[in-house]
Amino acid sequence: MTAQDAVMAGRRAAEALMQDTCVIRPIVGEATDPTTGVVTPVYGAPVYEGKCKLQQPKGGYPSNPDAGEHQWTLVPLFLHLPVDGSGSVEVDHHVEMTGSFDPRNVGRVLRIRSSDRKTFATATRFVVEEVAG
Repeated sequence: MTAQDAVMAGRRAAEALMQDTCVIRPIVGEATDPTTGVVTPVYGAPVYEGKCKLQQPKGGYPSNPDAGEHQWTLVPLFLHLPVDGSGSVEVDHHVEMTGSFDPRNVGRVLRIRSSDRKTFATATRFVVEEVAG
């Protein structure tokens, strides 16, 4: 078996574990509500829609940054996507979980913080964070 054959078998196995679905979009601007002054992001067209898997990294613990009098929790996670078809996903894109083996994941919104590109990848693994609070 060649290295390429092993990687392709690994990709099939990795994708078999991707039981969740998500949509990933870039932020293309922001909109301000004229009445409330609340600023919200404006999302572009999806750069990825399809299967994925969430995984918590070993030793990955939430952090609690604060700004002024507001404190929130950042929860680090890994988002696994198929190698084929995820090439347009970049740092700062937003991920919305649209389906999951664990129904509590549906609706979660994550931000891509960094990616993992390598020669013999069986999946593309992104470090993502969920902002809660």
